Amino acid sequence: MRAGPARRALSSLAVAVAVGLAGAGCGLPFGSPGSTALSPATPRTSAPAAPAPAPSAQPCTDPAASLRPTGPLPRAGDLPDGSYVQKIYDRGRLIAGIAQDTLMFGYLNPLDNQLEGFDIDLTRQLSQAIFGDDLHVEYRVITPAQAVPVLQSGSVDVVVRTLPMTCAGWQQIAFSTEYLEAGQRVLVPKSSPVRGIGDLGGKRVCAAAGTVALANIAGASNHPVPVGLTDQTDCLVQLELGHVDAISGDDVILAGLAAQNPNVKVVGPRFVTLPYGIGISQSHPDFVRYVNAMLDQIRANGTWSALYTRWLSQLGPSSAPPANYRD
Repeated sequence: MRAGPARRALSSLAVAVAVGLAGAGCGLPFGSPGSTALSPATPRTSAPAAPAPAPSAQPCTDPAASLRPTGPLPRAGDLPDGSYVQKIYDRGRLIAGIAQDTLMFGYLNPLDNQLEGFDIDLTRQLSQAIFGDDLHVEYRVITPAQAVPVLQSGSVDVVVRTLPMTCAGWQQIAFSTEYLEAGQRVLVPKSSPVRGIGDLGGKRVCAAAGTVALANIAGASNHPVPVGLTDQTDCLVQLELGHVDAISGDDVILAGLAAQNPNVKVVGPRFVTLPYGIGISQSHPDFVRYVNAMLDQIRANGTWSALYTRWLSQLGPSSAPPANYRD
């Protein structure tokens, strides 16, 4: 049987991941030419994680509001004593949970075995702020459902993985200020008459397990049947096979799936707004403020616009969401 476009893409990606993991295990130093520090992330099990501090009693009225920076971004290497970012500097690398299968955001290019995308470059900007270059990053591939556990366990310092900010999410982790606004839409075969979520009552609609998108499908008033799989690429394979009727998720991610498969289309208006933030442990509010200072700087100096133009211009013109603070 001839493989469809989605399966061919996934096969190429699996080979690339295997090569990347092999390279990461060869002892190459971080920042070596041509190297990618890439490894799977799982919550630490050698010792119990410290309990996260209780959420603030302040009610969450705006999930896109974060913690205000204490001042301008410090110079690389000149970091506050005792701060979490100083610990990252002393360790010698930033550990980031990322995607490797999300076109335009976090994607392991099978042609050169290099990670690329908006979220990857945003992570590199954080390395640049801390270390003075963008090479001191250990990338750990995670699924959407792993974002909260790996932050709570301390397995990663940040999750930069098209992570929607929600009030429920703030009860488990902290977020930076918003760095991009997405929205939830629907992906269907080009032959489908479906025009949006309202046409999917009683139909099987797929999303990545453990995501806001899956919860939104389950909560839709016309009662579509939510199908949760490990990742959105798994949903694409099942859609191609006819095992689900649609995929619903972040429109910017669906656009990437449609770019990989000419037999599908994105339909309908946004029915939920999804602000993206960098995920950070609640245990490190000082690091949240530091990351927000970095985001303030790249908004002001044009870096955000350059990254958007490089990776996301096909989505249409946009500007950086303004910083919004809760304190």
